[in-house]
Amino acid sequence: MPKPSILILKPSSLGDIVHGLLVAHTIRQEWPNAVIHWVARDIFAPLVQACPVVDETLLFHRKAGAKAFVRLIRKIQECRYDYVLDFQGLARTGLMTLCARADQKVGRSDAREGAGFCCHRRVSLPPRGRKSHAVDILAEFLPALGLPRRVEPRLPVRVPQVNPAHAPHTFPILIFPESQRPEKNWPFYPELTAALCRDLPSNHIIWAGAGTIPCPQADGGHNFANLTGATTLPDLIALLARARLVVGNDSGPLHLAAALGIPTLALFGPTDPDRFRPYPGDDKQNRVLRAPQGRFAALSATVVQKKIRDIL
Repeated sequence: MPKPSILILKPSSLGDIVHGLLVAHTIRQEWPNAVIHWVARDIFAPLVQACPVVDETLLFHRKAGAKAFVRLIRKIQECRYDYVLDFQGLARTGLMTLCARADQKVGRSDAREGAGFCCHRRVSLPPRGRKSHAVDILAEFLPALGLPRRVEPRLPVRVPQVNPAHAPHTFPILIFPESQRPEKNWPFYPELTAALCRDLPSNHIIWAGAGTIPCPQADGGHNFANLTGATTLPDLIALLARARLVVGNDSGPLHLAAALGIPTLALFGPTDPDRFRPYPGDDKQNRVLRAPQGRFAALSATVVQKKIRDIL
């Protein structure tokens, strides 16, 4: 195949896009001259656009209504693809797959909302089924292209210019105190942060994330900055690239940090680390602390603080 053209459908979420980009990187390594297009939600598009693996990003404006969706479909139909890979497997990506002009349309065997019926073939799940890590599930698409089932854990990304407001913070300990689902949120980040500010006075401690979260326990400290609510996705990439350690819940920023090669400490409660921990999960760079019996209330700030000190 002289110059294969591929459309990948993975509009969201941030962590899922990171996992998909790792698989796309394998495709790029095996087929350096491939043309790879990607459909991403507008809020996550800056990450895809920052990744040199992808040649063109097609924007999915989820909240813009039917007319915007029709415009996206028409944009998809402008190209004839060798492969469409539906990494998402939901109704909206199924419709994109159905409307795309492609020789091969490949989807997930666990697709929902009828998306599987829009494909020519569906790839099998790994031996552990839905209990497999998300990257291992997406890696099953590679043999469908005749490529080896292997995924490098690192992702090339063009790091944006640092926001001038964030520039003084060099090699910080970066903390993400929130995830998309409340049950994934460890409740003792304020106590942990106050303790780290006291015990590690020469280290910058930064909170980051999309939503604004106050931390009165550490506010006013000379080595603490609260950037929650003021962190765009390009800001996030730049902050992660400069971090010494990233601490957080099972969340997109943690997965992105791991893909960038930044050491991480993931705090897990009720969700399964085998499925959702930062890839590849070897405990050399990407460590996990799981709450006893999956109960976050049983994982104290003192235990997490000790783990951070051990890592540093």
